[in-house]
Formats: sequence, structure tokens, C-alpha cells
Amino acid sequence: MDDDDLYWPPPSTNVDYLSNLPDSLLLHILSSLTAHNSVRTSVLARRWRNLWASVPIIFFDYYDFHPDIVSGAEEIVNRFIASRRSSSAVFSLCMNLNLIFPVTWIEYAKSHGTQSVTLYLFYHPLQTSIFGTLFNWSSLLVLHLQFDFAWPRVDIPPGCIVLSNLKTLSLRVGVFSDESMRMLLASCPNLEILFLDFSENYDAAIEIAILNLRRLVLKGTKSKTRINCRNLESLSIDSSSYLQEFHVYAPSLVCVHLAQFRWCHRLASSLRNVAELSISLLSLPANLAEHLSMIESFKLFHKIKKLKIHLHLRYAFTMQLLFLFLREIPNVPSLHLVDDTFNEEQFLPFSLMIDAWRESLQIMPYRSLNNLKLVLVEIEAERVALTTVEMLSERVQEWDRVDVRCIE
Repeated sequence: MDDDDLYWPPPSTNVDYLSNLPDSLLLHILSSLTAHNSVRTSVLARRWRNLWASVPIIFFDYYDFHPDIVSGAEEIVNRFIASRRSSSAVFSLCMNLNLIFPVTWIEYAKSHGTQSVTLYLFYHPLQTSIFGTLFNWSSLLVLHLQFDFAWPRVDIPPGCIVLSNLKTLSLRVGVFSDESMRMLLASCPNLEILFLDFSENYDAAIEIAILNLRRLVLKGTKSKTRINCRNLESLSIDSSSYLQEFHVYAPSLVCVHLAQFRWCHRLASSLRNVAELSISLLSLPANLAEHLSMIESFKLFHKIKKLKIHLHLRYAFTMQLLFLFLREIPNVPSLHLVDDTFNEEQFLPFSLMIDAWRESLQIMPYRSLNNLKLVLVEIEAERVALTTVEMLSERVQEWDRVDVRCIE
């Protein structure tokens, strides 16, 4: 029996299966495109001619415009909005354009039920008027704001912030005045996810006290930060300076990521009860005192269940810190090692590096890791990965019961 006999009637080669999909599925497909590309699909077939006018996500990107017509981008967006079906809802508005955003675009999104907004805002004195409308949006759930670096401090008009249902907020600290920033955070009582990117010249104190906050990501954060979030479960800190005046009260904290452990290790006493810890050892201690301080902080993380460490394996000192850490947490069940060197050539001469590693390995007692169940190895250089696993196996009580996975 031929394969063709299995199908009756035989499949037609002239059927446009894509166009026969229901509108809801086609609109979902178009939602993954920019507005420019979704309009271009109108020439595919009669069925596609007006579908773009009902797409629930409006996404305009600067790179979709030819350099000769960038100056006319505002008119193009206005024509696009005017051509949409008035009854079509807009779930998400995303604008990455180098122009002043007319308040009418925000008002259009509001009137059509938009719940998620992402805007890239370049500085212009007339641009500041948008905040009075943007922050007065009680039904908004997600707000991502990106700014160029020309922005001066902006004062948000008092009483205009109504973001009572906002769940996710992302913005750069330093654009708004200290009082405006305080008002903004205080006006989001139901906020669950907060991303803050600190500008380089921002040195004022900031307090984050949001009862319902579950996840907090701080990039470029400075010392003068106070976190008082009873229900916070996940905290990520990326800093390039010592966090000596950084205070954390988060009794529900489960997962912590410290992008540079050297700058953040003084927070260990506040984070000692976390179950999942991710750290980077790429930045090495500058002197013996700092080295000893980091070692002392290792001892506080005795409740860790999952440990992820970013290493720079061409530096033997990084491996020494790893073994010192593991010595203090012999009961850790899950270990994930990531090397950020990438280029195998940097490991040469290999024999000298291995000798240094084996010397560092003596820090750990033999068979001292008694509860290890899972090891994830994310090291591009194969011989380095195998050597790392081999040395680790000498310090595990029951290595044959450990699940070892190499991630490419």
C-alpha cells in the first residue's frame, strides 16, 4: 500500500492552510510582529487584508523605519491608529521611537483597555508632559520605561499618580526627583515585580517598602538603599561598589542573585536564610582583609539548597574561593557551575592551571560533600569541564548517586 492510499481524500496542494486558521490564532501570530510588519501581511491574501487593524498588540520599532522617513514616524503612527478598528482592544502598547510621544497615543491606549505599556523615551522638554497622563492609569498592570541618558531630574505633578493595580514596574532611578520617586513607589500598593536601574550619578538614599512585592531586581545599585518587603521572595543585585549602607529586611526571601559577590558579600547576614543562591566570583578580592571577609560570609549560607556560581577558571584564585565556599556548605544538594571565560585557549598552559586547582582542592576535606544530588556544569572547554567534575567527585561521599549534567 502506498502512503498516498492512507489519506482519503488525498490532501490538496492548493489549499492555503494558514489562511484557513481562525482569526484568533492569526491575530496571535500577528501579535509577535512589529506594527510595520503586521501591516505588510495585508498583501498576502484577501483574508489578511484587514487583520492587522485588529491586532491586540501595537509595537512600533525605530529600526523598522527607513532613515529617510524617520522624521515622519509620528504621522505614520497616527495614520495606523486612525485606521484600526475602533472596537478592537489593545492589550499591549510598545513604542521604541526617537520622537516625542503625543499624549493622544496614551489616551488611545487607555480607552482601548491596554494593560501593558513599554516606552523608550528620549529627552525633550515637551516630553515631560506625558507623565501626568501615563501615571494616572488605574487599570494598568505592566509598565516598562526606558530613558536615554540626557534626562535631567523630573518632578511628577503631585496627586497625578494613580497606579493602584500595577503589578510590574521597570524604570531607571535618577530620572525622577527623590520625592517623585518616593511618591511613585508609594502609589503602587499591589506591585509584585520591580526592576530598578540606577543611573551612575544617583547617590541619594532610596527606600523600597512595598508589602506585596515578590521579586526585586536592582542594577547598578548604590549603598544607600533600604529594602523593607515582608513578602519578597526573589532578590537580584548587580553593583560595582561596596554596599556598606545597604539594608535588607525580607523574611520571606527564598532566591537571591548577587552579580558581583565581592561587592555584596557584606549582605550575607541579611540573606543567610535563603534556599537558592546565585553569585559571581569574577571580581576577585583586592587584598587579604577582603579575602578573609568573603570567607567569613560563606559560613552564613548554611541553609542553601541550590547554589549557582559564575567562575573565571583561568584564575586559580577563583577555584580556591569555590572550594572555600563548598567547605562551609557540605549539605548543599544542588550545584551549578558556570565558567565565563569561554575561550579554551585562555586556559593554556593547562598543566600549570590544574596543579594550582589541585592545590586549592586540599582546602576541602576528603568526601566532605555528603548530600550532593545534582551537578550542572556549564563550561565550554571540554577538558576543563571534565577535570572540574573529576576533582569534585573526590570530595563527594556517594558520587555514583550524583546526577551530573553538562550544559552546552
